[in-house]
Amino acid sequence: MHPVALACVLLLVINDWVLKRHWHGGLVGKLSDIAGLAFAPVVLTAAIGLVLALAARLGARVDPSLTRRRLVLCIAATGAGFAAVKLSPEAADLMVRALSLVRPAEVYLDRTDLLTLPALAIAYWIGRDELRRIPLGKPAAIHRLGRPAQAELLDSYACGADTRELAEAIDAWDVPRIDASLARR
Repeated sequence: MHPVALACVLLLVINDWVLKRHWHGGLVGKLSDIAGLAFAPVVLTAAIGLVLALAARLGARVDPSLTRRRLVLCIAATGAGFAAVKLSPEAADLMVRALSLVRPAEVYLDRTDLLTLPALAIAYWIGRDELRRIPLGKPAAIHRLGRPAQAELLDSYACGADTRELAEAIDAWDVPRIDASLARR
């Protein structure tokens, strides 16, 4: 997991389990919101990737690698869910019941928490950083699925990765060139 996402998880845990016991107020609550909004979409994209990887192992013709589309949809879903929980008593109650399965939880309806929604940009930054690095399994998935490599690497290219040489190597299925290209990243 990305170091910033791990730092956000650590901040959330320390804030919720230590700081909130000693200090009550808006700042402590906003810290949790910012940390959660920064890492929740990253965790959601990873969970979806694990499900897709399992499906691929079972024979489905899917590529479990992260895509910009999945990243943006997970960020949007996180933002929409957060807004619903902060604005709707019914959504907040549903969230409390779900979280209480793990540990006691409370959710306070507070419209000012919506001011923390820009923290979702951190999740996009983390995801874009991950997209720039091409995972080792991506070339094999592209080859296995029989797709043109340049089109499949557009997400990485759009995030700043130079993908031309790698795409040519994947399309030719030149494994030594693929390995050399990935080693330079």
